[in-house]
Amino acid sequence: MMKFFKSARYQLMDKNRKYIRYAIGETFLVVIGILIAVQINNWNEDRTIRNLEKTYLENIKLDLNLNRTSLEAFVIDRENSIKSTDSILDYFNKRKELDVVAFNRHSLNIMVWLPFEQHDNTYQELLNSGNFSILTNKDVQDHLQNMQSKFKKVAFIENEMQQDFESYLYDPFFTTVDLETSLKSLNETSVKLDVNQVNALLNNQTYKNGFILSAFNSSTLTKEYSEMIKTTDALIVIIDKELQKDE
Repeated sequence: MMKFFKSARYQLMDKNRKYIRYAIGETFLVVIGILIAVQINNWNEDRTIRNLEKTYLENIKLDLNLNRTSLEAFVIDRENSIKSTDSILDYFNKRKELDVVAFNRHSLNIMVWLPFEQHDNTYQELLNSGNFSILTNKDVQDHLQNMQSKFKKVAFIENEMQQDFESYLYDPFFTTVDLETSLKSLNETSVKLDVNQVNALLNNQTYKNGFILSAFNSSTLTKEYSEMIKTTDALIVIIDKELQKDE
């Protein structure tokens, strides 16, 4: 009888050991499955975030290329303004004979201008959405913030130039010259400014100082625009390298 109970006991223990091993195996498989699922989920989330980052980078690059095209045009515009100022000052300093048509053309070329408008929709979206940290490349972040500082500096200089124009150029010009005639003479050779009006401007020291300030501001802006082009090019190179990482 004792042998029977011992045999039964051993058989039961053997079955329990097999059950325990099976249970441990099942638990192990479940844990492994959960870990794999978590890993896949994390990988999918990382991939989603990376794809979003790449989309932002591509859009930033589009904005940069638009800015670069505009900056090149603005450099040319400021350089032309400086050339016109040199011609105007020749008349003030009597270095050449007065040409009323040329005087009018150069004056308007200087006084008619537009401030630079930055293309930064993607940058603003990153800030407003709180996604700026999604840009994992610190060089990209640093260059973007550096560019924003440069744009603010340019806006400040342009604002100062606008105030100079209003005080030194616009007031003397609009109180002395007939604007309708001035604008028409650009396209109609038969229409010319009154020589007396032009001579009145040439004897106005405030008006002359306005052109001197214009040349100074234009020269400063040309340097700033050119520096921004260099910064833009450098950032585009960094973005291209970042986008190529996944290829």
